[in-house]
Amino acid sequence: MDGLLDGELLQGVHEVRTLLRPARYARPVPVGDPGRLHDVIGMLCQVWGGAGHPLLPVADGSIPGSYADLLPIAQIDEVDDSLTIDNLPSGVGQLRSWDSMALLLANTGRRAELRGTRVAALKATDPWRGIYAAVLGYLPEKPDPLLLDQAMARNDLTFEEIIPLERGSVAGSLEDLISRLNSRDCFHPRQFSNIYLAYGQSPDTGFINTSDILPAPRKIRRAAGPNIVVIVAPGSVEDIVLLWNLRVVHGDTDVLPIGLPAQQADAAAIKTINEWTVKFGISGGSLYLTTVSASHDLLHELSSACPRAQAVPYEALLDLGFAPGRPRSHVSSFRDGFARLDPFSERDREILAPTLQAFRGPKMILDIEVDGYPLPRVSTMRGGIVGPRFRAGAAQVNVAGLRDTSRNKTLEVGFPSTWTSLAASARARGLRVEASEPGIAATTLIEAIGGIYEIRYLLHPPLIKLLYELAERSGMTWWKQRWTHTHKILIDAGTDPAVLDRAVTVLGRDDPAVAPAGEGRALKFSRFLQVLGNKVAAQRWMAWAESRHLIVRGTDITCPSCRAKSWLPMASLTPPVGCSGCGRGIDQPYESDRLEFSYRIGEPLRRVLETDSLGHLFALRWLTVLFEFPRGRLIGAHPGVNFVASDGKTVGEADVLLLFPDGSMVPVEVKRRHAGIDANAMELLDKLSDALGSPYDIIAVTEPARVCDGLNGFSACLPSRPRLALTDDQLMNPRPIWALTSNPFAWNPITEQQEQQVRDAFISDLTRSDPGARLDVIGSEILNEQ
Repeated sequence: MDGLLDGELLQGVHEVRTLLRPARYARPVPVGDPGRLHDVIGMLCQVWGGAGHPLLPVADGSIPGSYADLLPIAQIDEVDDSLTIDNLPSGVGQLRSWDSMALLLANTGRRAELRGTRVAALKATDPWRGIYAAVLGYLPEKPDPLLLDQAMARNDLTFEEIIPLERGSVAGSLEDLISRLNSRDCFHPRQFSNIYLAYGQSPDTGFINTSDILPAPRKIRRAAGPNIVVIVAPGSVEDIVLLWNLRVVHGDTDVLPIGLPAQQADAAAIKTINEWTVKFGISGGSLYLTTVSASHDLLHELSSACPRAQAVPYEALLDLGFAPGRPRSHVSSFRDGFARLDPFSERDREILAPTLQAFRGPKMILDIEVDGYPLPRVSTMRGGIVGPRFRAGAAQVNVAGLRDTSRNKTLEVGFPSTWTSLAASARARGLRVEASEPGIAATTLIEAIGGIYEIRYLLHPPLIKLLYELAERSGMTWWKQRWTHTHKILIDAGTDPAVLDRAVTVLGRDDPAVAPAGEGRALKFSRFLQVLGNKVAAQRWMAWAESRHLIVRGTDITCPSCRAKSWLPMASLTPPVGCSGCGRGIDQPYESDRLEFSYRIGEPLRRVLETDSLGHLFALRWLTVLFEFPRGRLIGAHPGVNFVASDGKTVGEADVLLLFPDGSMVPVEVKRRHAGIDANAMELLDKLSDALGSPYDIIAVTEPARVCDGLNGFSACLPSRPRLALTDDQLMNPRPIWALTSNPFAWNPITEQQEQQVRDAFISDLTRSDPGARLDVIGSEILNEQ
């Protein structure tokens, strides 16, 4: 069900985006060997898609933690095994790369139609040599022998036989490098390796630099876009690797990202580079300076010389980007989570045709994403060589049988349920998930009413109070009156009023005692009319609620033999009916001139009230709608999840759990009254948030903010882990929107008059539109124009 974390598998017609691509490997390089790095770059520029393969700096068998953190969530198939890495994260393995030569794709027999490739050759002692190789790429004098052998090509094959190639000795300089990057009359080796592939990501045109309410770990990356300068220390492999990877991410369309030798980095060079920054969004366009090995004092000195430049740690900009590939859009039909897709377009078949003559054609992968159905980027979703794989938020399928590209073969792809995605995200934290009892009850009600967004028809405090009254045991009014009488006697006897008030809260004097199934009160239509205040609104709401089994219509009968009274639902009204007292059949149970109906609570709603999970539903609905746009920003939510450790002990219970595409989980603690939010409850929430690694958490109370004294004192904001507070002021809003520069979690108590306006709007909406009718958007727009 849309927005709900459940076991339902993908069904029906969906828009699907695919990326057909060669396999992508991360390549380890030793940090103390610039010559080896240069050779690896020369080899990657011969591999089809090689300029999109990230590099990993390896020192003493380990890679930096910043790289290790990115590998499990990156669109990388494997790490090449040319160097052993001891600290690879779980789910990421090493394997011998399966590469295909870009020359095979260029070998179409139409050499004259190909754009020339220009190779800049710099002396080994030139401080610009590594920068040119990282930014432009590099091709050696002869093709790599291993690649030729794998392709079953002649061992004396030259680049010039297949592609127009121009070589020239160069003395590196910033002006020359910028001139080459701006040239559009030839390929550079990096561009040649990605022939026929789309690669590089565009700047975030929606970026606006505003104050953060929630943690934004990628904010600096979004703000920088390609506008990055890497200051390269002499002989630093780490700086060149960083520069190569930044070009992997941002592509080769723009001058930036670019490198600058530390010994030639001055204010004049930064000002020259600043002229080539890319402007995007409202706030994008500043220049960002970074380094791994050079002096950070130099960074700050350079940034102070240029007003639009700022120095940042390289970890804030590091990314591994996405694989070069051939994107397509499909409309596919899913059944029980599976669909069949044609991996090739006609143009794909034409481009891949030259590879069919090779002994080993390229190892092709098809990445599949379903619009509005994101998958979490966690290590437990990566899979292995065999079996299902879901990496970087997409499903991966090996595309075999390239020799059959002329035939219309399809591939089967399967997608997990959203509950599986939640379980996988929890498993990455060493936890197991199970739905809590309140969660099961709340989920059942969501399914009964037809979806999360239908919860809005319960957002009326007087109606909620009436529903609790409908669910109460008989005699509750007497019991509360008796408590009030006892309270007065104790006050007169000198008992501290504060002690009694605390007892009222702790012992739940005002909490409803929900009747078991089959019992409870029966109320007439007049009571609903009294609460809703409008006959049309009352009729429409009750018709909606009855059709979704939230209330049950029936009538009272009296046995003429034993005078026993009973209540019969509509389904049992056909005479004769059995007496619950004496068991005799009643042939004429109703009066001859009228049949008066009353209403009892339906089982889905009764279970929600019994488990005190109505507030869970309100918080889930509000948060789901808030994070709905842009679509795909939230995987889903669940109204009650228990987290269990490997030893079988319960770590905690989330009254509502939010799951996001980056695999982060956010727990929500919901209370009916603000008195339930205390130090003990916050300690339990802290424990759960720590176990989940939550970026923030939320507390929600189903009371107006104006009566929640001290609740805002439990909230927290950045730079510590934010704790956001919600009350009825937000939860009763049927259409929450996170507008630009606004804070939907802001503590701004509304007045009783404003609260009444919200209630009146609920009645007006019911009067204007029938919640049980199918919405005709087009018809409404056409008729409104008349």
